[in-house]
Amino acid sequence: MEKFGEFTGPTTSKNKPQVVDLAIDPPKEPFWVKCIRYAHDSQAGTYCGRTGKSWILIIIYAIIYLIFLSTYTMIFLYCSILIIKTRLGDTSQTNIALFELFTYPETGVGLTGTPTNLNDYPLIWYREGVNNDYEKYIRALDAMFANHRTERDVAGNLGPCAKSPYGYGDKPCVIIKINKQYKWAESPLESTSPQAGNAPDEVQKWMQVDSKKYWLHCSGYHSYDKEHIGNIQYYPDPPGFDSKLFPVRMNATLPMIAIQIVDFTYGISLAIQCKLWYDKGVSTLNFILYVMPKQRHTMTRTIAKNMTQ
Repeated sequence: MEKFGEFTGPTTSKNKPQVVDLAIDPPKEPFWVKCIRYAHDSQAGTYCGRTGKSWILIIIYAIIYLIFLSTYTMIFLYCSILIIKTRLGDTSQTNIALFELFTYPETGVGLTGTPTNLNDYPLIWYREGVNNDYEKYIRALDAMFANHRTERDVAGNLGPCAKSPYGYGDKPCVIIKINKQYKWAESPLESTSPQAGNAPDEVQKWMQVDSKKYWLHCSGYHSYDKEHIGNIQYYPDPPGFDSKLFPVRMNATLPMIAIQIVDFTYGISLAIQCKLWYDKGVSTLNFILYVMPKQRHTMTRTIAKNMTQ
């Protein structure tokens, strides 16, 4: 007897009967109906696939987890700040962000040159005789002295680099300071120091006069630069930082050394490198000085004017 919904084709002795399923699939539900049922299934009593009790338990678990995570973070931050305060002492009067104290390797220290740090690139550039070009460098130096009034008080040994316009125009100045770094201190350079043999002749002469200072020496980066720099004057001269000031206190005022570049060649990019010499290490500061001569920027302005006509 044949089943309902099935059809048996003719048979022969060489083949078996073939059964064809004639059952009809139920109609498919529209997508929006499935979405509504997923959002709330009244038959199963679920919301988005979970019962109300299940959702309540998940929310409670999430709240407990966030409370635990925030509490752990606050405890960690509190302990970290407590350790820093214990190691550094009273930091209420310091004007240095704590993260700046850990930005350099333990064996070295950084140098800051103002206004070479004014732009993203360590570049001092202006046109000869155009005051507006180097006005920003004067403002940067004014701001530095304004923010460090005590340093202005000890700036008497900075010569012409202690007051506006800081030589800008024909003899630009750069103020160099040692960055404050937590617990950094090195022995001064001595004749037996590993770096003594590599130090310039001037540094070796200064070292013989005073063996308690870190010596700063600036020159052209390449021999080409050295030929066109002319002369670099130091204020004070010789340019040394007293090693007794290190490691620095957080509210201490560090001394400054000013360099003034004079008699340099205009119209040439001069790469200048300043090195701080001390035992077991050398810290460097590099910047570029370029002053466009008056004849060149006058010619450039004339050419541009002719092209627009």
